Amino acid sequence: MRALRDVAPTAEQLGILSRNELGVEIIRGAAGSGKTTTALLRLRSLVGLFLSRRRRVKSEEPVRILVLTYNRTLRGYIDELARHQVGAAEVELEVSTFSKWATQIIPTAQIISRNERVKRIKEFGKTLPFDSQFLLDEVEYVMGRFTKSELSNYLTARRDGRGTVPRVEKPLRERILNEVIIPYQNSIDSDSLWDWNDFALFFSSNNIEQPYDIIICDEAQDLSANELRAIKNQLAQESSITFVLDTAQRIYARGYTWVEIGLTVRPEQVKRLSRNYRNTRQVAALASSVMLGIPADEDATMPDFSKSSRDGNLPILLLGRFKSQADFVINYIKKNIDLNHHSVAFLHPLGGGWFDDLKTYLNDAKLPFVEMTRKETWPKGNENIGLCTLHSSKGLEFDYVFILGLNAEVTKHGEEEEDDKLQTLRRLLAMGIGRARENVILGYKPGAASKLIDYLASDKVEVINV
Repeated sequence: MRALRDVAPTAEQLGILSRNELGVEIIRGAAGSGKTTTALLRLRSLVGLFLSRRRRVKSEEPVRILVLTYNRTLRGYIDELARHQVGAAEVELEVSTFSKWATQIIPTAQIISRNERVKRIKEFGKTLPFDSQFLLDEVEYVMGRFTKSELSNYLTARRDGRGTVPRVEKPLRERILNEVIIPYQNSIDSDSLWDWNDFALFFSSNNIEQPYDIIICDEAQDLSANELRAIKNQLAQESSITFVLDTAQRIYARGYTWVEIGLTVRPEQVKRLSRNYRNTRQVAALASSVMLGIPADEDATMPDFSKSSRDGNLPILLLGRFKSQADFVINYIKKNIDLNHHSVAFLHPLGGGWFDDLKTYLNDAKLPFVEMTRKETWPKGNENIGLCTLHSSKGLEFDYVFILGLNAEVTKHGEEEEDDKLQTLRRLLAMGIGRARENVILGYKPGAASKLIDYLASDKVEVINV
């Protein structure tokens, strides 16, 4: 699978790269603005700075670097790019997810399984007036945002990063805290189990033996406050840490302020990338329409088609049965896409077995593909068709993106416009659309459409019945 390699820095990026100072740097930017590329170009520049400092004092200590991202698929992609930027022998580079990094340091920890975690939280919260997924997300949000000694702050804090529906007033917060979170934590403590948040809490107050000179934290909006506290705590005394984020693309139950995680951020430490270098105007305009009306904070950069520099064809919206959608796209690939030079991604909200029929159709068409969700390394083969969940596609880019089978059964949410899950799904879809450099094709079955289809502006797509 093709991965981006050498890129000439843009004028916006050069403005960031010209400032090589120690301390905190925050890079904000919309999808397609080159945030990750900028961070990795900055990494190359910072390596040069630290190597010069080492040589000046005749130190043989290597420059220690940690590049963190939020999921394994993106880790594999960034590993390809980061190692291309850092070639010096005097450098020790780790590219990892937070969970893999943490478990490598504490390999003996007994981690509670996802199924057991869900089972316990559901059981403790069975009398609360929420559906199980909302409760799971809320518990993850609270445990990830507050330390154990500060859990009571949840009762009065603004729920940054969460929607306004369903409403969670103080009496319900007390019940979530006292009936679910504290009993759940006590139960896993008594069984000598670790929740993923326990790793974040541990490293928030414990240092590794050899701290890092440089940390790059990509997609930081989808890491928890405790994870960021833990990461910050592993820096050397003289060091650099760069956070790359866009809260408009947040797809997990997260929320924090920089002050909360112990950082004082001055205006000159914040850079924003506004131009869209990835998408055509037409693709960016469609992504923008999906996001219209969603509240944004200061760390968000909303998609803006006027900031794109290229024109292309209108995205396509297919109406028909899934088999007909797949047939159209397979013919489209054969007629319009040179797979020797262009990459294709089939994205889906759920993945897993939902790709089974598609894999059969691709095999029948003799179109080789790779499954990319949660893979540790970037695919090395010549296949330029990837199958991936929308979640795992975050931070990646492809020439063409196909999102088929956008039916209600795979995008469940509440009914109100301010529903947290609905807004998350809208951000997820806009992010998926924004993975495409050249064009996007979406599809759904009439009569079974996801509500997400309502947010695709009709003048931004070419509708085709199949």
